[in-house]
Amino acid sequence: MRRIQQQIIATFVAVTVGASACYGYYPPARGDLTGREVQVSLTDSGAVVLAPRIGNGIEAVQGRVLMDTASHFLLSVVGTQRRDGIENTWKGEPVDIPRLLTAGVAERRFSVARTALFMTITTIAMVGIKQAFGGWGGSNAPGNTQPPPTGK
Repeated sequence: MRRIQQQIIATFVAVTVGASACYGYYPPARGDLTGREVQVSLTDSGAVVLAPRIGNGIEAVQGRVLMDTASHFLLSVVGTQRRDGIENTWKGEPVDIPRLLTAGVAERRFSVARTALFMTITTIAMVGIKQAFGGWGGSNAPGNTQPPPTGK
């Protein structure tokens, strides 16, 4: 029985870590970004030039790089972020972005530090909830908690 409980707990932990993995945007690890998920930051003039294709006031475009050349990126766009912080979801439509209109490119990668921090905070919260509502176990049955008399 104890072994089954350990297996259930191990499975729960593995699923939780997998489901709560955190990602971030970091400088590209290599030159060619084809097939990678990226965020392309646009210059002010880039936002104006690309407005008819991607919308007004766009600050950054996220997507998978379909083609990476010296002069442009072809992205399968999954989202855009406006300068006022509003994000829009896309369905993978291809958009050509000339490099001259970009302020920077960042690659989306798994973040060990963010994931560890999230898991630590989640674990502390779960332990706190367990302690607040259930304690560490034991009996809640009413009864005498005093030791039996010694006969004196």
